[in-house]
Amino acid sequence: MPLPVGASVAVRTLGNKQGVVVQADRNGRYRVLVDSVTLSCREEDLVVRPERAKNKPAGRARREPQAAISDAPVPPGRVDLHGLRVEEAIARVVAEIDHALRRDADRVEIVHGKGSGRLKEALHRHLASMPGIRTFRLDPHNPGVTWVLF
Repeated sequence: MPLPVGASVAVRTLGNKQGVVVQADRNGRYRVLVDSVTLSCREEDLVVRPERAKNKPAGRARREPQAAISDAPVPPGRVDLHGLRVEEAIARVVAEIDHALRRDADRVEIVHGKGSGRLKEALHRHLASMPGIRTFRLDPHNPGVTWVLF
């Protein structure tokens, strides 16, 4: 059974280093994000890591995105990260940037929201380390959106 995008995996060939699947193809090959580096791996090189239940303080339950909102089609060059954990969000952003570069786009819009700023800060740190990105900046009219320019 193919691994879904966003799945947490351990890469056997790297001493079980942890990563996230950012892309899967029909030939059993996967692109996996490990420590801000995207690798190409075979399915047999990957071990699925089970999701662990995290203890959270009472009253701080994570809000699940509504199905009607999260299932809505997203225009090309735009990725909405609402309701995702940092690791999942970065995997989605990397996949969208890869897709945008393949179709010769000049930019991608990333909707991360305002919130506490934790997701935005992690995203900006990751974007600063990625080759091929000319610059990124907050949308001047909406601080919950970052524009990535190639």
